Amino acid sequence: MPVPYRKTPKAVEIGCAAYLDVVFLRSVGAYYGALLLMDGRGQPQEFVHNTLNAPTGFLWPEAKVRSLAVAALARSLFDACRREPDLLVCLSSLGTPEFCRIELAPMIPFAQITPAHDDVPAEWNWINDPPAAGMRADALYHELAKRGFILEPFERLRDGLRIVYPQAPWQEADDGAAPA
Repeated sequence: MPVPYRKTPKAVEIGCAAYLDVVFLRSVGAYYGALLLMDGRGQPQEFVHNTLNAPTGFLWPEAKVRSLAVAALARSLFDACRREPDLLVCLSSLGTPEFCRIELAPMIPFAQITPAHDDVPAEWNWINDPPAAGMRADALYHELAKRGFILEPFERLRDGLRIVYPQAPWQEADDGAAPA
C-alpha cells in the first residue's frame, strides 16, 4: 500500500527566490553584496557576489555614497544572475521601501524582511504589489515562510561572503543606516 503524502507544488519546485544583501566594511571602505537564489525547498540554485570601493572626500556625503553603492551593487548582481527569480527578498536594513522601489526597481514581487524584535516575529513587508494568488511567486512565498526560510538565507549569504572574501575584516561589519 503506498504511503500518502503532501506533494510539493510544481511552482515551488521550478521557481526560485532571490535573497539580496549588502554589507559595508568601514575599515576598508568597501561594500560587499551577494544574491542567493534558492528554490522553495531552500536548496541553493545560484550565488553571485561583488564588491564596490566607496568613493571618499568632501564631495561624497556618506548617506549618498551608501545609497549609490547599494543600488550599483544590486544592479550588478541582478545582471550577473543567470536565472530570473520569481521573487526578490531583502532585509529592511538595505533601504527604505521607497528607496528599494525607486532605485532597485525590480519588476518581480519584492519583499523586505523586518527581523524579529521584542515579541514581534520576523515579518514580510511588500515593497511593490504582493504576488497574486496562483502566481509562482505566491506559492514560493508561502512555502519559504512555512519552511522557516525567512532570515536563514541571509546567514548563508553572509557565510558565503566570508568564504569568498576571507581577507575582509568581517568582525567590523557595519550594515549602516538604510539609504533614504
